[in-house]
Amino acid sequence: MKKLTKLSLVASLALITTQAFSADTIAKAFEEGKISGEIKSQYFQKEVGTSHDKVGIWTNGGNLSFVTGSYYGLKAGVTFQAATVTSDDLDKSPTAYNSDQNVSGAVASQAYLEYTRENTTGKVGRQYISTPLVAGSGSRIFKESFEGIVLSNTDIPNTTLVAAYVDKFQGRTDIATNGTQIKDVSDFGSNVPAVNFASINMDGAYTLYIKNTSVKNLTLSAQYAVVDVITSNDAKAFYADASYNLTPFTISAQTYQSDDGSATNSDGSAYGLNLTANFGKLSLGAAYSKVDDEADIVNGLGNGADYLYTWSWIYGGVYSADTDAYKLSAGYKITDGLSFDLMHAAWKTGNTDRKSETDYIATYNFDKNLSAKFVFADYNNISTESYRSRLYVSYKF
Repeated sequence: MKKLTKLSLVASLALITTQAFSADTIAKAFEEGKISGEIKSQYFQKEVGTSHDKVGIWTNGGNLSFVTGSYYGLKAGVTFQAATVTSDDLDKSPTAYNSDQNVSGAVASQAYLEYTRENTTGKVGRQYISTPLVAGSGSRIFKESFEGIVLSNTDIPNTTLVAAYVDKFQGRTDIATNGTQIKDVSDFGSNVPAVNFASINMDGAYTLYIKNTSVKNLTLSAQYAVVDVITSNDAKAFYADASYNLTPFTISAQTYQSDDGSATNSDGSAYGLNLTANFGKLSLGAAYSKVDDEADIVNGLGNGADYLYTWSWIYGGVYSADTDAYKLSAGYKITDGLSFDLMHAAWKTGNTDRKSETDYIATYNFDKNLSAKFVFADYNNISTESYRSRLYVSYKF
């Protein structure tokens, strides 16, 4: 397959050409289009160095999306993201947030054509993707995006099928795609972040995802991905999970099977179990995961590909070889708008000391549009840090 470098340009030209032949109908599709967006403010603080110096950064930005109405099943969409660093306290560590928050500028993160016929939808161009093995993270000021083709189908009852090809990625900052950071937004490039790898320099990736809910209370899903890595053999990953709901309890199991493409010790395996319970305003959870000692797990493309049950808020899941981890969690809905969550995740890799992260999370929804979330993470045996804190404020319209 030819590389999809100019997909968004092709999408735009196709739309213009169609408009030339059917101006009135296309005009109506634009009139029926919908605008949505978000204004957000984020403040992050953490410790660096052996002296535990505190560094912080305040970023503000947002996104604006427009999706046309349907013209015989055809739609077009575009999303622009923009942000600026309002202030920072980085004198003692100027590069502390280079990979995620120290960025100002704007980028067209989505620019696509979408066509739907009966139960099949195809989307071509820049777009947000969220599947277990291919997923962009939205936890920073810039949400990650991919460029490619995504096909989805629901012809089989209670079953969703997704097939996709991606060959470009837009990260949180330009360090994701350029390797160095100049406080600029990320271009769409071939470098994609992946846990346990600085990045995967890909020449394209294929994936197939399936989700089935045919059996009452049981949800099954599986995904397979092949990444054409420029500097090594293909990397391959398989993910599957099963979740059964027996109110008020839900029990889930998952597995990762991957090949990182290296010459030796390339095959990795991981397994996880998760038990959750909901009692009205109170929710409880307990999870365990184990990565075998053969190889690190290729957990997918993008920072959002982090589905291990034992993930923590800041560090996420740990996919390193010979790692066992557990997580305990509890949440309580104090009022309709105010909730509090507590999570404790701990993991041990090989002969190293056990590390842990305890997260305290408070969320307040002022109304259906405006919300705020505060996260405080307390560390044990993690680098030179003892904590990180984050404040997220979001207004969606």
